[in-house]
Amino acid sequence: MSIDAIVDATDINAADSEQADPAQEELKPQFQLQISTDNMAAYLRVTPAYPDQIVLFDDIIEYLTQNEITYGVCEDAIRSFCQNKKFYSELICAKGNPPVDGTDGFIEYKFDHDAGLKPKEREDGTIDFRDLGLVKNISKGGVLCQMTPPKPGKDGMNIYNQIVPFVEGRRPTFPSGTNTVISEDGLSLLANVDGCIESTKSTVNVSDVFIVRGDVDSASGNIDAVGSVIVQGDVVEGFFVKAGKDISIRGMAEGATIEAKGTISISNGMNGMGKGILRAGGNVVGKYFENAIIFSDNDIYADVLMNCKVTVGGSIVLKGHKALMIGGSYQAAQKIFAKTIGSSSRTVTSVSISSKELTDMLVADKEEGTAELENELLKAQTALKDFQEQFLILSKQVLFHGQNDAQKQGLLMKAATLKKSQLTEAVEVIKARLKKASEVKNSLTDYKVIGTNIVYAGTKMTIGPHTVNMNDDNSNTKFYATSEKIVLAPVLPSDIM
Repeated sequence: MSIDAIVDATDINAADSEQADPAQEELKPQFQLQISTDNMAAYLRVTPAYPDQIVLFDDIIEYLTQNEITYGVCEDAIRSFCQNKKFYSELICAKGNPPVDGTDGFIEYKFDHDAGLKPKEREDGTIDFRDLGLVKNISKGGVLCQMTPPKPGKDGMNIYNQIVPFVEGRRPTFPSGTNTVISEDGLSLLANVDGCIESTKSTVNVSDVFIVRGDVDSASGNIDAVGSVIVQGDVVEGFFVKAGKDISIRGMAEGATIEAKGTISISNGMNGMGKGILRAGGNVVGKYFENAIIFSDNDIYADVLMNCKVTVGGSIVLKGHKALMIGGSYQAAQKIFAKTIGSSSRTVTSVSISSKELTDMLVADKEEGTAELENELLKAQTALKDFQEQFLILSKQVLFHGQNDAQKQGLLMKAATLKKSQLTEAVEVIKARLKKASEVKNSLTDYKVIGTNIVYAGTKMTIGPHTVNMNDDNSNTKFYATSEKIVLAPVLPSDIM
């Protein structure tokens, strides 16, 4: 086609355009607007009034403004829609900015929250199947749970230029239970006592008493608690129970290790099998102890001690039907009290009283013997009496001579008065030493071994530095030491514990 032909065709089209019906041009396109239920989007459909009708960008913007849609208008999409005449298709003409909701806070447990028991791995990589982690200890002020607070969100804006507020995240609630407290900043749950953690689905408790509802064996594993422990069954061979306070065992212990900073109480006692150990910061109490190694910073109370090795910082007191001590070695700081010590078959039984207090008193008793002090006091009193007689004579002489040689007489009286004072003071010092020596001697009887029934021959008795191997049976006898020897005396009512 020639260039002239193209120009002619253009002129014809222009002429046709000029001949378009003016009435038709006045017709407006129809707009159909649909708004989303959350007011976050506007959808537009356009129906032209006649074919090839031009729909302008400004017409659509004006229509949206008339409908109060002023935010998030999709101008680029509207221009493209108009230029490409995508009429009858749906146009997203405005989009709001939805809010960003806050995130929920959450609770993080700072201890193993799993209910299952798992053997503990040792440092060398081996597994300790006796340590199952049953007890979860915590110190006062320790963190049980920690909260990560909810994070704030961001407000949105709808197509009507209205703020759409975000939904705040949920703030969780601490599983507060017995002996727990929320920290000042509100972000931690703390233990309010030293104890063990007990948790359920809804609460976390801290108890200063951990209860084993059965035996301490392979099912429970070893027990190590910072508070007190109650075992409602037995403690079997090879396992241990440790507590920062007291331990109470309702059954018995067999070849186990029991350690408490407080009192250890075992209802049925212990058969240590030669390897069982009891170690207590307080008393040890039980009915029967055999082949056990026992340490106590305080006292032991039992009915029978048989073939045990015992060391206590207080006294060993056997009371009950038998109150029997037979075989083994027993060392107390103050007293050993029993009905029967040893046996008729001369089973070697060693009993010992040893402490720093006893040693100090025995040294004092040796240095301050009452017999020597009484003799020294008698001499001092005689010297004072003789001088008092001389002083009386001197006083009369001074009176008789009057003012003659007054200066010389005055000096003489002054010297005599000083001498009398010194002799008097010497008597009082010896009396005080004698009183102290007497008190020491009386106190020595508090450090004793008592057998209210019989102490059998074959018993090895040590009190302080003195040791005696008993060759004869002794009935209803107490044994105590002086600086010179072990003394035997009858048991008095005041000795009964």
